Amino acid sequence: MTRIGYVLKVYPRFSETFVVTEILAREEAGDDLAIYALRPTTDQRFHPEIARVQAPVTWISRYPKGADLWQRVAAGVRHPVIAARLPGLLAELADLPGDEVGQGIELADAVLADGITHLHAHFASLAGRMAWVASRLTGVPYTLTTHAKDIYHSSVDPAWLRRICADADRVIAISRFNENHLARVLAGTGARVVLQYNALELDRFPYAPPAPAHSPLRVAAVGRLVEKKGFAQLIDAVALLAARGRRVDVRVAGSGELAGDLAARIRAHGLDDTVRLVGPQPQDQIRDLVEWADVFAAPCIPGDDGNIDGLPTVVLEAMALGTPVVATAVTGLPEVVENGRTGVLLAPRDVDGLADALAAFADGAHPAADYARNARALIEERFDSRRQARTLSAWEATTTRQEDVA
Repeated sequence: MTRIGYVLKVYPRFSETFVVTEILAREEAGDDLAIYALRPTTDQRFHPEIARVQAPVTWISRYPKGADLWQRVAAGVRHPVIAARLPGLLAELADLPGDEVGQGIELADAVLADGITHLHAHFASLAGRMAWVASRLTGVPYTLTTHAKDIYHSSVDPAWLRRICADADRVIAISRFNENHLARVLAGTGARVVLQYNALELDRFPYAPPAPAHSPLRVAAVGRLVEKKGFAQLIDAVALLAARGRRVDVRVAGSGELAGDLAARIRAHGLDDTVRLVGPQPQDQIRDLVEWADVFAAPCIPGDDGNIDGLPTVVLEAMALGTPVVATAVTGLPEVVENGRTGVLLAPRDVDGLADALAAFADGAHPAADYARNARALIEERFDSRRQARTLSAWEATTTRQEDVA
């Protein structure tokens, strides 16, 4: 019987709705899942969908002290499978911090004890490395879903990225852009890179055609308050509109390290009554915000640290609900926001273009109803979580245990 172990850095995590959606769809399809979290959550809010997850959750201990680490190693080698495999892995484990070695061994122990037949990790960083360690120590194969920061950020270790992707049964890219990037950086490793978009529970995002734009135009934006989201550029675009005598009502939901900087930018432009930072919101309130809006803005940019967005789930949600989208041509966004068909697509950092696009929506110059209808059709075709679950299950059912192919 197939039993899938999900390896996650943090669970539950407020910002990773795509993980919960994926798990729920797989449980609905009848998959037997278990969750292994490497860090406890520090979030203060949770989406209600988390309560629907049935999979048991195991939090893997951390080992900050040397004595604790060696006790963990000693406990792990009592299992004959781990004891047989550990000596051949020591040279590679020496490249990892000691606490990660301890977590990897504990995860391997849990995988064997729980009868896991396949591991599935999200992000080719800590979770990916721990899935790799556990797989090498147990012979249980793994798949790896990559996203954005884990493959683009300046902190990414290319040697470890190539190592864990080469040994994965499949490396899942969430956009064609990422798929092409991985094909380049993993060249020569033999890694099997496949495309599978993150998806939505479409029943939770019922479509409604957009009404005529309000006055002032209502604009929603959602995401962590970090550079790559481009919220500074959105504020500057609104300032341009204000200088032209045009008002909009902008609400930005999310939290993050740039909250103070963005608030100061709003004050400097005199936009306190125009742009509001409404903080992090649970998913039902995010849906209400997107439905309230005449336009959803996703002005993403490449960060100075190399970090860029993958394909923001909330953009897919807006398209599903029928809220027209204006976005920038970053990574996977052009794959869904097709300029003039499913929305408006701009160059990153094009503040003037963003201001003009918002003004055009306010004036009814953009065919918002056509954009929304085409966007919903695209979402139904490519981003149904039930179809995603069937694909993942089929891939994992056909994997071969590592010891059988060694």
